[in-house]
Amino acid sequence: EDIRGDVTLVGRDQVEVSANRFVLAARSEMFKRMLYGSFQESSREQIPIPHYDGLILQAIVEFCHSNEISQFTVLYLSQHTELAGRRLVQLHQAADYFQIKGGLLQLVEGLVHNRTTRFPPLACAIYDEAPLNTPLSEDALFMIQCRPYVTLPVSEKEESGCGGGISCLDGTKLQTIFVDPNVKAGELFLFEMLQSWSVHKKRELREETKEGRKVNKDDEKMITSIVKECASHLHLEDIEPIDLVSVVQASRICSTSAITKAITCQALRASSQHIWSLSSRGKPNDLERILVEGAGSPDANGIYYYIDGLANGDLYSKREVACGQQYVYTLSISSSSTNDETECRIFCSKLLTHNGCQIIANNNHDDHDVLFQPMLQIIQVTDDDNDHYTLLQLSDGEHYLNAKIRNSERSQDLKPNTLIKVLKFTKYTTNGEEVAIHLKKISIVSLDPGHKFGNPVYYYDVFDVAEDHSPAEVVVVMEQDDNNPILLEREVTERLLLQQPPMSNKKEQPLWELYSCRFTSQEKPIHSKLPSPFTGWKLDSHGCAPVPRLTRWIPSASKLKNKALLDTTSPRMEQGIAEK
Repeated sequence: EDIRGDVTLVGRDQVEVSANRFVLAARSEMFKRMLYGSFQESSREQIPIPHYDGLILQAIVEFCHSNEISQFTVLYLSQHTELAGRRLVQLHQAADYFQIKGGLLQLVEGLVHNRTTRFPPLACAIYDEAPLNTPLSEDALFMIQCRPYVTLPVSEKEESGCGGGISCLDGTKLQTIFVDPNVKAGELFLFEMLQSWSVHKKRELREETKEGRKVNKDDEKMITSIVKECASHLHLEDIEPIDLVSVVQASRICSTSAITKAITCQALRASSQHIWSLSSRGKPNDLERILVEGAGSPDANGIYYYIDGLANGDLYSKREVACGQQYVYTLSISSSSTNDETECRIFCSKLLTHNGCQIIANNNHDDHDVLFQPMLQIIQVTDDDNDHYTLLQLSDGEHYLNAKIRNSERSQDLKPNTLIKVLKFTKYTTNGEEVAIHLKKISIVSLDPGHKFGNPVYYYDVFDVAEDHSPAEVVVVMEQDDNNPILLEREVTERLLLQQPPMSNKKEQPLWELYSCRFTSQEKPIHSKLPSPFTGWKLDSHGCAPVPRLTRWIPSASKLKNKALLDTTSPRMEQGIAEK
């Protein structure tokens, strides 16, 4: 706060920021050339910086002097608003422009990644503010592609405290979303998001008019033009006919001829393939999937990909680990052996193994036990003194354990936040008491899950000590703020001794049942696994209303007789119709 400055930077908002010439030059090549080179600024006491506000310049100066951005953190990192997201992008751009040394770019990139994984709608604000093909833009776009059902909707509730959503996007960025084939969403959902964007932009125009601001008369026409352009990139043939008529046609965004062509495409596809199938964006069409939309639990919506067959049915999963989703959503379809009913369920479970560290610490089984292979997260990585091992701290989201693994060519993949599945391990103790494990075989699940799950405490197990009057032990508590993990020490009056839980205890792997339904074989087509479109869902114990409004089974390309029509885009489909 007490910077003895000999130069003043003036932002575009005329806010003045005092700084020290020597410090700025030492931390920035741009400032070095500006303050000690042949530029006019080298002889001035006040230097105008027309590209950035005073708040951004203040953060730059503070980082150059102290490696911190405390004032910026207080103002914006406690908020989850659209403005907070945009300010982070502006700070990143300034750090890049001024070529700030010392890791400010990496710090801001980490903060942005952390915010968008915890508050997904902010990804839209980040994507809109950041220039295309930059690290921040690509990271935000990846979030939108993987989790459109939680990043694109705009919250109408002010008390939600989280800004963002599709209304943050300008026309150019909006169009990139609708052109993108990797957005894992149904076409009807994208159409509804387009409607939402139009409503919000027109509302903003009306509010500006009421406040007496000058509004261009052509702005509303421009909004309509952008909406129609985005709608032209929608695959209308992948929307249910009833929704084409009741939703799309009623909006008057798409022409009647476009809707008629879409329905004709659907009829031709069904006739040639002998299966009623509507596709979706996302992964290639050679993967069988189920599209779920309209569920009150936002993360339950999306595309579930076929992963395995059950003894009496099939299993589908939606795991967007790379975007910080700490729950695995699963959809199962199973047939009853006693009657002609099929049961379908949507449920979720924690991505990290519940109480995994405690079970490992109390586990008396050897390292060949294949019944227990916990999913854990690396929260800290350090090199061993002898260079033969890498030391890790592994977390189940609640507790953490120390571990070591022999160095190999894959050791560079062991980074903080990486998710691993422990396949083989042996236990040992450090200092005669603390439990640690030697990892013999692991599987790396994701290198980039987004952020650390939970605030785990150290699980401190003691062997061969049964006295009740054990001395107090120190438990290290890992607490994470937006800058760096902070280690705090506190004293407890008893050791964390837990009873060994039975390996078959289902409570150690809790499932949250969200939605379920039942139907008979007469209710669905012969070549389909679900009635289409299926809407007979009921609310289970942990689900949020409303129930899914649509569940659509999408077969793989190998299950369709005519692959050529499956992968056609709208223009090619229209050409086929014309030839017919």
